Amino acid sequence: MRIIGLDLAGKPSNPTGFCILESDGGCKKVSTSIAYSDDEILEKIFSIQPDLVAVDAPLKYAGVNRLCDEELSRYGALPATLSGMSVLAARGTNLAKKLADAGLKCIEVHSKSSAKILGVYAKDDFDFQKNIMALDVDGGIANRLYSRDELDAVVAAITGYLHLEGATREVGDSAGVIQVPSV
Repeated sequence: MRIIGLDLAGKPSNPTGFCILESDGGCKKVSTSIAYSDDEILEKIFSIQPDLVAVDAPLKYAGVNRLCDEELSRYGALPATLSGMSVLAARGTNLAKKLADAGLKCIEVHSKSSAKILGVYAKDDFDFQKNIMALDVDGGIANRLYSRDELDAVVAAITGYLHLEGATREVGDSAGVIQVPSV
């Protein structure tokens, strides 16, 4: 099983966390990198041909408040109607369309909500990474300190893994759905 987790930045000039999670039923191995432009992100995704892409960004947005954001606000989700979030929502919506056109399955996640539900969230990056590693995650994560963008991408990928294992639940409605762990 191969899942990509993205912590999508609102603007291409800012870093997007990119994680590849591979599992053969045992340990989950991750490797991360940083990407910037949509073309770079899509090129990496298309070369990997994952089973699922899990994106920490709004993937459906019609200019109105979304129930999914309201329901996850207690975990730190922001409404897509905020000016900075609407830029991210436009980028996420465009990316989701291109992935769907290429026949790739894509879900929306919220990494901070997932991390809090899984009990691994920490404000300090070192503690956050250590907590993530306790989820039977190996690979590059054990070799160096990841940036917050990379850590959020790892959590997005873990949420995608849980989704494929049937261990997530939908939050939201027709205006937008976010997958969160059901553990």
